[in-house]
Amino acid sequence: MTGRKSLMFWKPLIIGALLAFLLAACGTEPTRPTASTSPDLTTWTQTESPLFPATWPPTSETVWVRYAFAYGRNPTLLIDGSYVTAPLSKTERRAGGASTTVLTREMTQAAVQGALPLDDATLSIFEKAEQVSDYCLKLTAMPDLKQNETQDLLAYYNAWFRYNGAFLDLIRDAHADFIDWVALNK
Repeated sequence: MTGRKSLMFWKPLIIGALLAFLLAACGTEPTRPTASTSPDLTTWTQTESPLFPATWPPTSETVWVRYAFAYGRNPTLLIDGSYVTAPLSKTERRAGGASTTVLTREMTQAAVQGALPLDDATLSIFEKAEQVSDYCLKLTAMPDLKQNETQDLLAYYNAWFRYNGAFLDLIRDAHADFIDWVALNK
């Protein structure tokens, strides 16, 4: 082959090889820091849920459960929400006393909760947390929907559900009848 014919023969092969090399290089994942090479910047804030009945409708024997859990913030990975842990502990209130069981000490993500702004009306509902808890602990039958205390209970739990839906999903199976009753009676 002459020089010009030889170049015409090799040119498509060289271009094809370069193209394959470039495509392979573009297809590789860039390396990212791992937990072992990059510090975890998540900060955790522990909080408590309101009381949840173990059985619904309530009776004089109903056990009321309050969960401790945590929200995690990490501005480098999640800016419009928070990480949510599974329950860390649960406190069971029965007639005559309460007992707390530690479920885990690990702050690890179980869900992600989006962020909603807290308006004044919801803030005033949340200020009734103690009154609602006291009312719950006195219930021995299905509450009367016409009572102001029941309306406060429903407003409080519906607001809490709206702002804590990710955690609510984690405990739903244990309290489905109560959660459904609250949602039905908005």
